[in-house]
Amino acid sequence: MSELTSQQNLKLSGVAFEKLANDATKEMFPDYDDAAMALCFNLIRLANRITNDLEVSVHRPEGLSFSAFRLLFAIRAVGAGYPNELARLSSVSTASMSSLLNTLEKYGLVTREADTSDKRKTLVRLTPLGEARVTELARKNSLRESDWADGLTRTEATILAELLRKLLQHHPPRS
Repeated sequence: MSELTSQQNLKLSGVAFEKLANDATKEMFPDYDDAAMALCFNLIRLANRITNDLEVSVHRPEGLSFSAFRLLFAIRAVGAGYPNELARLSSVSTASMSSLLNTLEKYGLVTREADTSDKRKTLVRLTPLGEARVTELARKNSLRESDWADGLTRTEATILAELLRKLLQHHPPRS
């Protein structure tokens, strides 16, 4: 096991940390799949980094969370929707959906109304203000995504996006 001082830990690069994590995993499980570990390790690190960056540089300065933006964007993409389906599409937990909708409704960005075909169900729609806000936020979000994508060629970005779609469609059985 590798021991580092606290000062060295603060200066540890992402590549060095990945190597240490790989070595630690190999020590615990000699027959583990190092390619799968590297894939998931880096995918999670990158997703967290991009999510945090979008939250801090785009959405919080505009007074909304990244979760709120994803929900508004999902409604914009599909039109009116049921809360549980919008939660799935926007990767927002169903547990936080009610609170998020309350906030967006309070800001005048969405409305909730009974479904005319089934009064037990609620449809969520964007208001005109919500439409304007999501359009502006999507523009800023897209510019920041382009900043992140600049680290790859267009061909590399296209290939990576296709590979990520493939992983998203793969559902390994739970153990």
